[in-house]
Amino acid sequence: MPKTLIQTVKFKVPPEVLYEIYMDAKKHSAAIQAPVTITRKVNDRFYIFGKSIFGKNLVVIPSQLIVQTWRADDWKVSDADSILNLSFKKDRGGAVVELIHVYIPDNQYAGIKTGWTTYYWNPWKEYLKTLA
Repeated sequence: MPKTLIQTVKFKVPPEVLYEIYMDAKKHSAAIQAPVTITRKVNDRFYIFGKSIFGKNLVVIPSQLIVQTWRADDWKVSDADSILNLSFKKDRGGAVVELIHVYIPDNQYAGIKTGWTTYYWNPWKEYLKTLA
């Protein structure tokens, strides 16, 4: 049965900065040190880590919310796309990213759970140090 992942991560920058890191292809690529193709348009496709992760933008509210279909190239054809919700909110001293990732295939859950920290949250924190 598909699983849901919820993570909340604090950063010491405004929500707009975090949103831009995700939605600007050059910043996204620099932050995760991998090729990224992404736009801010609803229904446009995106590709992360080359084409290892891909999907489509469903909702884009600047500096606030991103909702995407999301899947990896090693998923079974029979696996449904997962849905990724990223919200960006002001918090004391900066902002938080709230991630809700639903419909993750059982056999992918553990890797995705650790992958967000390993390939996103920790690299974002390092990337933000280079901007200071």
